[in-house]
Amino acid sequence: MSTSFKTVILIILLLAVTSNVFADSAFKNALKSAIVPGWGELSFGSKTGYIFLFTEATLWSTRFYFVGESDLKMKQAEQFAYNKANLKSYELNDSIRFLMERYNSSGYGPGGYNESVIVAAIELFPFDPKSQTEYINKNLLDESIYWDWETRENRSQYRIMRKDSAHFDDYAKAVGGTIIVNHIISFLNTLRTANTRQNNSLSLYSGFTKEMTPFLGCVKLF
Repeated sequence: MSTSFKTVILIILLLAVTSNVFADSAFKNALKSAIVPGWGELSFGSKTGYIFLFTEATLWSTRFYFVGESDLKMKQAEQFAYNKANLKSYELNDSIRFLMERYNSSGYGPGGYNESVIVAAIELFPFDPKSQTEYINKNLLDESIYWDWETRENRSQYRIMRKDSAHFDDYAKAVGGTIIVNHIISFLNTLRTANTRQNNSLSLYSGFTKEMTPFLGCVKLF
């Protein structure tokens, strides 16, 4: 379960406690739907609950697919780099992977990262050898971090593979947001269903206390 979804559920629970409506059966069932979309509707015997349950299952299946594809693409990119860039180790952080997309090697040759650091130091501090040295020592990569792409085409291919992984990761995040929306809509739909079944109107209201603490409440209108 994602952190953002847990946060939504926690907020709903806190609002329920602070507004003193937790004992209301309609709100209880709405909380069920906030946790598992469709659960609250089914508690009232509403078949719309199956729609929310089906949507939830579909969304989670889709998200798992995108996450799996993102991981697979990333592993393929890492294997490709290991074979084509003469890596010494798989243990690279995102900053190093970013540099690998943009520099032919980690060394001092043409198109190498360390070579670019020296050039930058001279350009930034043309008449200050001390500052040049400090900049170089601060930004040079250690010899333990090594890569050397066989061709620029391989480096470009690596960048494309990583972008493909990032795209699937973005899709997974988008589906995660839709999952949260499904929980919220099911929560509100359960309250609407309760109003209809009980033949009364349940009105939600919100505001701030004099201590500027936000609250949510509900009142039945007969």
